[in-house]
Amino acid sequence: MMALLIDMLILLLLAGTLGYAFMVERRVRMLMGALKELQPVVGELSSAVDKSESSVVALKSVAERVAAEAPRAPAEQPADSNALAFRSVRAPRRSGPAAGVTSLGGKSDLVRSFFEAARSRGA
Repeated sequence: MMALLIDMLILLLLAGTLGYAFMVERRVRMLMGALKELQPVVGELSSAVDKSESSVVALKSVAERVAAEAPRAPAEQPADSNALAFRSVRAPRRSGPAAGVTSLGGKSDLVRSFFEAARSRGA
């Protein structure tokens, strides 16, 4: 009698596991379908981010060149000693990324490898 009870418990647990695995597999298929639909949008976003990044670098180099060529005016002292003084140049950046920030290189390669890995899994 005890062996029959244990066998029934194992069968129930196995059936529950199979049902849960089926449910998870359906959800993963739906997720992969949604990702396939988003692949062109993600690719366009990645290329737009790359373009904006190169534009920022170009603007920075132009701004540095213009700043180097511009004549320097003598610093004006505020008439009021309590007046705020503003710097015309930013403070130098700290070395390394800020705490909690991860720097990624080759975003388009990262996106492409994600979709290739998803495709290779046959989802």
